[in-house]
Amino acid sequence: MSGGESVKVAVRVRPFNSREKDRGAKCVIEMTGAQTKIHNPETPNEEPKMFAFDYSYWSHDGFAEDDKGILVGAPGSNYASQDMVFNDLGKGVLDNAFAGFNCSLFAYGQTGAGKSYSMVGYGANKGIVPITCDVLFQTMNANDGSVKYEVTFSMLEIYNEQVRDLLQKNNPKGGLPVRQNPKEGIFFVQGLRKTAVGSYKEIEKRIDEGTSNRTVAATQMNATSSRAHTVVTIQFDQISKNDLGQETKKSSVINLVDLAGSERADSTGATGDRLKEGANINKSLSALGNVISALADLSLGKKKVMVPYRDSVLTKLLQNALGGNSKTIMIAALSPADINYDETLGTLRYADRAKKIKNKAVVNENPVEKLIRELREENEKLKKLMSGDALPTMEGSSGMSPEDIAKMKKQMEEEIKAQLLANQEAMADMDWDSKLKQQRESDKGSDTGKAQMESRKNKEPHIANLNEDNQLSGVVVHFLGASETTIGRKDASPEPTIILSGLSIQKQHAVVSNESGEIVLKPGSAGAKIKVNGVPLVGSRPLQHLDRIIFGSNHIYVFKNPVNPAAPEGTPASIDWEFAQKELAQAKGFTSFGSSGLSKDQQRAQDQILELLPMINEVNAVSEELNKHKAFEIVLISGAAQEGSNKETKTMVKMKNLLNGNVWLWERGKFINRRYVIQDLYQRFLDGDEDVLKLPKEEDPFWEPAEDVLIGTANVFLQSLAYALDFDDKITITDFKGNEEGFMFVNVTPCTQNGKALQDEDSFVEDPTELLGKPYHFKVTVRSGEVNKSRYSKGLTVKYKYQNESDYSVSPTIKDTLSPEWNYSRVISIPSVSQDHLDFFESNSIAFQLYGTQVESEADPRLSKLTTKELRQMENMNEQANGLSRRQTGMPGSEPSDEMTQLKSELVLMKRKFERLSKKEARLQELCKIWSDKPKEQQEYDGFYRAVSAVAHSTGTKLKTRVQMLNKLLKGANSVQGNGTVVKTTKDGKKVEGGSRACIVM
Repeated sequence: MSGGESVKVAVRVRPFNSREKDRGAKCVIEMTGAQTKIHNPETPNEEPKMFAFDYSYWSHDGFAEDDKGILVGAPGSNYASQDMVFNDLGKGVLDNAFAGFNCSLFAYGQTGAGKSYSMVGYGANKGIVPITCDVLFQTMNANDGSVKYEVTFSMLEIYNEQVRDLLQKNNPKGGLPVRQNPKEGIFFVQGLRKTAVGSYKEIEKRIDEGTSNRTVAATQMNATSSRAHTVVTIQFDQISKNDLGQETKKSSVINLVDLAGSERADSTGATGDRLKEGANINKSLSALGNVISALADLSLGKKKVMVPYRDSVLTKLLQNALGGNSKTIMIAALSPADINYDETLGTLRYADRAKKIKNKAVVNENPVEKLIRELREENEKLKKLMSGDALPTMEGSSGMSPEDIAKMKKQMEEEIKAQLLANQEAMADMDWDSKLKQQRESDKGSDTGKAQMESRKNKEPHIANLNEDNQLSGVVVHFLGASETTIGRKDASPEPTIILSGLSIQKQHAVVSNESGEIVLKPGSAGAKIKVNGVPLVGSRPLQHLDRIIFGSNHIYVFKNPVNPAAPEGTPASIDWEFAQKELAQAKGFTSFGSSGLSKDQQRAQDQILELLPMINEVNAVSEELNKHKAFEIVLISGAAQEGSNKETKTMVKMKNLLNGNVWLWERGKFINRRYVIQDLYQRFLDGDEDVLKLPKEEDPFWEPAEDVLIGTANVFLQSLAYALDFDDKITITDFKGNEEGFMFVNVTPCTQNGKALQDEDSFVEDPTELLGKPYHFKVTVRSGEVNKSRYSKGLTVKYKYQNESDYSVSPTIKDTLSPEWNYSRVISIPSVSQDHLDFFESNSIAFQLYGTQVESEADPRLSKLTTKELRQMENMNEQANGLSRRQTGMPGSEPSDEMTQLKSELVLMKRKFERLSKKEARLQELCKIWSDKPKEQQEYDGFYRAVSAVAHSTGTKLKTRVQMLNKLLKGANSVQGNGTVVKTTKDGKKVEGGSRACIVM
């Protein structure tokens, strides 16, 4: 593709958000001109990685808000405002559109990095899409009348590989079909509504309509907006007369694409899940990455490169924008925070690949009459084919059965029908004026309705939706001014005032009464799931301004009362989705949210908890509705309970079989993967597919084969090894919540290479550095244990790793007992002790993991009669009754059980040291007594001195001091003569008597 025009690439870094400010996050991005640098926070002394793009926009700091609420750069700063981004990128899109080129603008980046802000904007700070549309019509209105302009608008969303038309409230089951035009080879969405628009205000109205439909549908389908791609397409036609008086049409298709959050699928840990192929997590983005890589290879001159456009719906629809007739721009949104380093680096590398692509754009200009004639001719051909006889015969097709032939004929007929419909739509689009007139007729009164709603919001109590995407918050509003407002499903009788659908919404879900201005909320039926400010609602409750309300699993609203706008003390002035999620997390026992001074590990765990909580609620609700007898909860596995040097707190999800008690621990990525499969399953259920209730277990996302479960961990700290002392003690086994599950007896002792314990008293060392450079061996013995819960009697196994070993040491599995006797030993040999080994002994431990064998046992017949909802309620009651509902009272990092284990280990070490030193001291006293009891003529000082020195070697400081005093005494005794005079030795070795007698007393 040499000679084409490269894709223009810009990157933009946003300011810190409130959470990052609270944590004291550090900025890892640096920009100079068009160059962007990223610093690795883990290796601050390392050179930063550098990237060069067409534009690098610094929007992190150096700005202020003007009187109109628009963010502008402070004097002397290099702040990139919305206007600057539009002038560089949006104007280029417009110029190309007026020249008759197809244009595409992509926004890429992780969730929360600022894609939507650049594309759509927020409040007074309009983004590229609205400014482009506004300037488009301003330019058209300034025309002298020689050119007629026709603008058509469409808006779609791709979620889980399904296309939804955002300008229609109702979409067909499974989404709109994507077809390929056999003549032009490009893909299109069949049945997509294309609306004629004659002003910027009308486009704004369509965007609001699409956003509203997107919000309602996302809530009903339990979809996560950050995982959906939004594509706004503007068809811009310019009709004018050429020199011959013929009408010609210059057409431009403008694609404005807000891509889904770019969280890397490979970083979520979904690898190895048996249902991975069934989920569409980031499928479109992965396919887009592959297409970009292939196009970059082509642009670099590589041959025989297959561009995989057909791998996803997104890449099919954007085929022309990416590798064909289009001028393309990508803006990559960057997070500045150190905790997002990996994702931001991934975004920069993605953008770096995209800039290598070259496209060849051509002006799309054709005579109008010719276009109409060609469409009519093609329609006639297609109609003849549809008559039946004109379809190609397939007689004698090798290896094809009659059924295969019939299937292929049917497929061909469908393709022909689709093409016929597409051509008819294209011909209808020719009559743009009538389409615009029709649209304006249907829009009559809508402006008045919008103004009335805004007026009512300032006067009447109401609830407004909250969404993780700020653009979608406040879009759905329900007023509560009537004396009684009912909330429930549309199939309820009588029909509720406010109709909600989705998970855990009951027919009569809630009732809101308005008594003299006091708004009171109460459940509409027993068991209706409602939470106010994170706490379940069990009876009537008066609502206060800015209260947060959750109906079912995912309808989250904020209550606003302009009549009485006094909010409870401590309520922030503005309530958003993140605040509501933090509140839910705190209600479930996860605290310390927003605290400053959190470690990077704690910050990551906090982010993952906030991410997973709404998903957990949703999957539990699906389990209840489909009666799957499974319950899910978030668990935090502390670093001390894990092997290896990278001991970060791990956020995992526990799935429990409520019928037989079996549990599974899933990696975060595996759960997210399964959640997508579960969403797809539930959508099929809503669409009336009864087969989802009779799935084979291998295809059921709620089923897992029985596997060994981690009962708990016990840590043995290794300080004793640094002094060549053994450790032998009973250590407690605790689960991820800190509950005691039992104990085990473990011995760690220095030994010979063949495992024989060291008997020599002199093996003890006072200073660990004495071990440096020497070979060292120690034996780890897991002797026995006791386990509390009878359900684990089917088999008990211990696993552990030492330091950076790749494989676990695994004990034999002991069955049919809760008091296993493993007696499992292993010698660990170090050829030469280094400082790293000593550091590991001093500050690390071996985590012994106790696993229980699980089997697919039959369920208790009494439990089988209960529904999933009843079983979950019973489970919660049992946990509370047994006092087992203790949660982590803080963020990970402060594990009291681990600290106690370490202190206990240190105490054992000190006891062992004391015992050794006491023995040595007793031996010294014994030597002194033996020597003093001997007659003077038998008191051999040299032998006595050697014996004391040998015993005293490597003792503690107190004992060493005593030994030094003894040595002085002995040396003095050697120089004392029988008459008591002191004898001195001169430099030449001669002995002379001193002047007086000295007595050294110990």
